[in-house]
Amino acid sequence: MKTLSIGRLVNDINILMDNYPLEGSETISKEMITCSGGAANIIAYSLGKWNMESFISGVIGYDETGNFMKKNMEENRVKTNYLETNYDMKTPSSYILINKQNNSRTVISTEINTANIKKYDYETNMDCIIVDGYEYNASIYAFNKFSNAITILNAKTPHNGLLDYFKYAKYVVASSTVAEAITGLKIDFNNPATMSNIYKKIVDKYPHITLLITMEEKGTIYSINNEIKVLATMNVEVVDKTGARDIFIAMIGYGLTNGYDMETSIRLATIAEAMSKKTIGSTLSIPILSDVIKYYESKFGGLQKNGTSEAIEMPTPTSDIIPPVEPQKEIQTQTVIQPTQQLSEQPKTDEQIVSQVFGTTPDSNGNNNAPTT
Repeated sequence: MKTLSIGRLVNDINILMDNYPLEGSETISKEMITCSGGAANIIAYSLGKWNMESFISGVIGYDETGNFMKKNMEENRVKTNYLETNYDMKTPSSYILINKQNNSRTVISTEINTANIKKYDYETNMDCIIVDGYEYNASIYAFNKFSNAITILNAKTPHNGLLDYFKYAKYVVASSTVAEAITGLKIDFNNPATMSNIYKKIVDKYPHITLLITMEEKGTIYSINNEIKVLATMNVEVVDKTGARDIFIAMIGYGLTNGYDMETSIRLATIAEAMSKKTIGSTLSIPILSDVIKYYESKFGGLQKNGTSEAIEMPTPTSDIIPPVEPQKEIQTQTVIQPTQQLSEQPKTDEQIVSQVFGTTPDSNGNNNAPTT
């Protein structure tokens, strides 16, 4: 199976600190971990590690950092056929300060890569395409060219142009921040009706998509047979959650491309996400596929494809012990209902929401995806 990940690329520098530094202080850390980052990169790494033929499409600078990232991709089974080098930019880096006392993350980015992909005449026939919402022309071209492929939008942060991707993707994994921004409603974890109202309002506007809404530490909202469900996250001692959501999305792509149904794919993705939080470094924390499958089968029984039991040929297990992750609770269900008013204030129109949150209504003819203030 061939997969293509499209989006912005960045180099991650993880700095471990005993405490968060005080302003004006001099702090020395002997623990620093460098690895390739960016959602598109993490997803491509994950799929390559899980035995998919994984391609990356993005832009790096002509510098030492860019060369390091490209070499690292190729050493980790990511094909760089569609990786571009821009001679007029520096490869962006993110400095991630990890406070070892409470495992909080503070991210400082040196630059944002605004150089767009110029060559996107993808020749290889792809089975799955996952985009991060920051390379409009390349993403929509791929969605249209490979219309039979699994196409997934990783909608993490509201920005101008993001809404237009909803028109083309078959699957959308939206963060709770994006879901709330689109609808103008707020998720109340003590009131399940707010989740169903937000979910329904989005799918009513984009009826062709299969929608998942990720809620940070709370879980994932999805729908099966016209019933809205919430699959909780898993209890695990978090060391570093950098890239965990992207690993979740990569596993969704892996599951759907390999013939597993949505619920099975979400369970696999939830396990992979939890395991990744045990290790520092985004692309260094991608779990072993056999570990994910072994844990799944210990909880849910044998994996199934198309309603039949499927024997899985797994890579040789490593000596690593599967992290002790336990479900917080069983799957909760909430039947889809007609939305009721959840906020006391007067609801905004779709046009007002788009204007307020995303800046302007996206121009489908342009690459109108620069972040708004």
